[in-house]
Amino acid sequence: MTIGIPLFIGMIISSVLWVIGCGGKKGKKNASVIGAPPTGAAAAASAVAKPDSKVGAAPPADEKKDEKKDEKKEEEKKDEKKDEKKEDEKKDEKKEEKKEEKSKKSKKSKKSEKEEKKDEKKDSKKDSKKDSKKEEKKEDEKKDEKKEDEKKDEKKDEEKKDDEKKDEEKKRRKKEDEKKDEKKDDEKKDDEKKEDEKKEDEKKDDEKKDDEKKDEKKEDEKKDEKKEEKKDEEKKDDAKKDEAKPGEPKPHIAVTPEGDMEFKADATEVKKVTIKNTHDKKIMFKIKTSDNIVYMINPVFGTIEPGKSTEVAVTHNKAPAKEGKMVIVNSVFSGDEKDLAKSFKTAKPTGGQFTIKLLPK
Repeated sequence: MTIGIPLFIGMIISSVLWVIGCGGKKGKKNASVIGAPPTGAAAAASAVAKPDSKVGAAPPADEKKDEKKDEKKEEEKKDEKKDEKKEDEKKDEKKEEKKEEKSKKSKKSKKSEKEEKKDEKKDSKKDSKKDSKKEEKKEDEKKDEKKEDEKKDEKKDEEKKDDEKKDEEKKRRKKEDEKKDEKKDDEKKDDEKKEDEKKEDEKKDDEKKDDEKKDEKKEDEKKDEKKEEKKDEEKKDDAKKDEAKPGEPKPHIAVTPEGDMEFKADATEVKKVTIKNTHDKKIMFKIKTSDNIVYMINPVFGTIEPGKSTEVAVTHNKAPAKEGKMVIVNSVFSGDEKDLAKSFKTAKPTGGQFTIKLLPK
């Protein structure tokens, strides 16, 4: 109803305007008919009348000019009237077109009223449907919101449970760490205790070792004393040996250093001895050892002028400790100096042998 009232008022106004427009066109048409030039018989009568008025004497030249001017003016007026008539016709055509448009519009407006009513009904139905749909949509939205809220609550509960689990896990780990720390402390204490015991044992062992060393030292000292005594005895024996035995010749040489030669059993070591010719003639010597692999001599053969000396190197190779001996065979030189081995084979030694003990330790 609210839409129909303004449409009805609009139709009334358009009909009034249409009536006014039609009356104005009629007045204009009548006016144009009154002012229009004569047509048909009237125009023919006026055309015939004009030559009649001119019958008689020939008009002067000025009159002809005036007539031409008047004719020209009349033609111009006619042309103007024709133009005005054309313009009026155009205007009338435009007004008729407008009328037709208005009539069409009025017809359309009538149709549109019906259509509008139909549309109103449709719209009302649509609106009711829309409202119902909106309500349904709102209800669905409410349901969705409710579901979302429930989901959020569930999520919060899950997060809460997870947090509780995490807290429990943290507490459990903390307890485990505390236990581990306690265990570490206990282990540390045990280690310290063990270290202290170890240190005490080491101390006792060191004291024991020191006592053993002292005992060993004492024993070594006793052994050294015994060795020195033995050496002295051996020297005495050597002196006795050096002394010419009945029926045996004296050695033609003297050796320094005197006494036995000592070596390290677990190492390779080189020592030197000096052999001096104590005879008044040139002598030759040959050196032999109990083990040619362990003890190496350089030179093995040699000659010495009277009163002169020569050095001999004795090399001890690494080997198990085993007592050996070195024997120096000497004789007055004879034979070939270049082949002393052959000389010793062919001639009997004139000097007594000189023996040195080799003692590896």
